[in-house]
Formats: sequence, structure tokens, C-alpha cells
Amino acid sequence: MTPEQRDRNVFRARRITSAIAGVALAACGLFAGLAASATRHTVKATATTATTTTTAAEQGESDDSAPATTTTIAPVVVTPTPSAPVASSGGS
Repeated sequence: MTPEQRDRNVFRARRITSAIAGVALAACGLFAGLAASATRHTVKATATTATTTTTAAEQGESDDSAPATTTTIAPVVVTPTPSAPVASSGGS
């Protein structure tokens, strides 16, 4: 192997290594950004109470043949609770 071939091979290895390092650094930055923004999201969902009343006349029947129907849905409140992280770095 001549010195020129050796230099080309070293340059090729450095170029491939720097490309892999750049991709790894970009992926690390992406996941660090996602992890940092994930703690800022809060979820709170609240359902309202719905009441539906249907009379026999609205159903197309006579008033004396069927009683009125009433449906009530109770409110639902979802409150997330904080939990411990799945994995943490540090000593034991």
C-alpha cells in the first residue's frame, strides 16, 4: 500500500466516522428536546353534564300511551397524577 492510498483510506474513515457522529448528535439533540418539552404538557379533560328529555308526543305517540324518558349523564373529571420516571441516571 502506498502512502497515497493509506491517506485516502484514512480520509475516508474520518469522513464516515464524522458522518456517524453527526447523525448521533442530531438524534441526541432531538430526543433531548422532546424530553424537555414533554414535562410542559398538562392534560385536563372535563365532561359536562348532559340531560335529555323526550316526551311521548315528540316520539310521535299519543300522550297517554308512553311516559316521558329522561337520561342524565354524570360528569367525568380526568386528572393525571405525576409518576416516578421509568429510568433515572445516577448512583445506586
